[in-house]
Amino acid sequence: MLETDLTLAPPALPAREEYVERQERARRTIADAGLDGLLAFGSRAWPWAVRWLADHQSGFQQLGNSMSFGDRGFSALVLPVDGPPILLLDQRSLPGECAVDDARTVERITLGAAAALADAGLTGKRIGIAGEGVMLDRHRREIEAATGTALDLHPADHLIEPLHRVKSPAELECMRYASAVGAAWMKAMMEAAAPGRTEADLVSIGLPVLLRHGGFPADVVAGSGNPCRPQAARGIPSYNSERPLEAGDLLRLDGFGPVRGYGCDLARSTCVGAAPTAAQREVLEHAVEFIDTLIAAVRPGVTHEAVHDLGTAWLGERGYPPHAYFEGFWPAFGHQIGLTTEGPFIAAGETDPIQAGQVMSIEIVLGTPETGGISHEESFIVTADGTELLTAGCPQRWW
Repeated sequence: MLETDLTLAPPALPAREEYVERQERARRTIADAGLDGLLAFGSRAWPWAVRWLADHQSGFQQLGNSMSFGDRGFSALVLPVDGPPILLLDQRSLPGECAVDDARTVERITLGAAAALADAGLTGKRIGIAGEGVMLDRHRREIEAATGTALDLHPADHLIEPLHRVKSPAELECMRYASAVGAAWMKAMMEAAAPGRTEADLVSIGLPVLLRHGGFPADVVAGSGNPCRPQAARGIPSYNSERPLEAGDLLRLDGFGPVRGYGCDLARSTCVGAAPTAAQREVLEHAVEFIDTLIAAVRPGVTHEAVHDLGTAWLGERGYPPHAYFEGFWPAFGHQIGLTTEGPFIAAGETDPIQAGQVMSIEIVLGTPETGGISHEESFIVTADGTELLTAGCPQRWW
C-alpha cells in the first residue's frame, strides 16, 4: 500500500503483447458473432474501446461542431477478422507508441476510417461497432459519404466489454497503484478540512499529491453545509471556491480520475471542526456500514443485481428511499472501474455473475432532510474467496 510519503514505485504498464492478445480475442469473438470486422470508436472522455485494444486515448478536448477540426478528441480502430488492425489518430505518434503498427495520423477521423475500412476489405461488410456511444451520427454519415456505401453496423459493446471485465495481472497492479495514489489524494484533502477553508482550498491542497504521481482529476464532487448539499453551480468543477466551511458543517468529497491511465475513485465525509450531532453521526456511520455490508456480499458467482437488491433492502429497513440520495438520477450502488467507469453496474437488471479479477467501486450518497447527503465509496478487487480493498489507505471515519 502507498504510504503517505508516496514512495511506492509505479508498476509497469501492460506490454504490447497483451494488446495483441486482446486483439486476437476480439477477432475470435466478432467472428463467432458472424461479423467480418470491428470498428471501435473512442473519445478523450470515453476511450475504453480503442484504449483497451490499441493503447491509445486522444489528448484533445472535443472541438464541438467545427467543420474543419470537429474530429479532434476522437480516435478509431479498424480490426478485420483477417488482416492487420488500422488505428486512426487525431495527433502524431512515434513508432511503437501504440500497440498497432499501422497507426495513421489523419485530419478527419471519419475520412481516415473510410480509407481504413476500404484497405481492410470491409467496405460493405458486416461490421461490429464498439464504443457505440462515442460514434456520432455525423461520423457515420461522413464515412458512408466517403465510401459511397452504407455501413452495415451491428452493436458490439456487449461482445467486447466482457472481454476486459476481468483485469490482467498487469492491469491489477496498475489499479492497485491508482487507488493507492487516490487514497493519498483523498487523505490530504480530508486532513485539510477546517473551518474557514473553502471546498476549493481542500482540492488545491490535495491536487499536488495526485499530480506528482501520474494522476489527473476528472472532478471532485463536493457538498457541504447544514444540510449538506452541493454548493457549486452545476457543471465542472463540482466544488465551491467562495463559501468558507463552518464548524459543524457536514462535508462530502468524491474524487475520481486516471492515474497513468487507470482510474481511482473514492469518497469520504466528515463533520468539519466539531463533533457531529447525533443525527449527523447516524448518517455518517450508516454510510460506512452500508458500503461495508455490500462489499462483504461480493464474491464470484453472485450477480451484480443481487448486491443491488441487498442495498435497497438495507436502506428500506432503516427508513431511507431505495437508492437514498441517488433516488431519481443514479439508481445504482456502483460500477466497475478500469480505464474508465465501466459496466456492469450494481443495479437492477444486471444479472451477470461477478467474477474474480473484476475491479469495482461501490458508493452511496445517504442522508436525511435534516442532515443533507453525505457520501462514502470504496474500490476493491474481487478475489476467488472475497475482496481486496484498494482504498484502505484513506481512513473511513473522519469524525
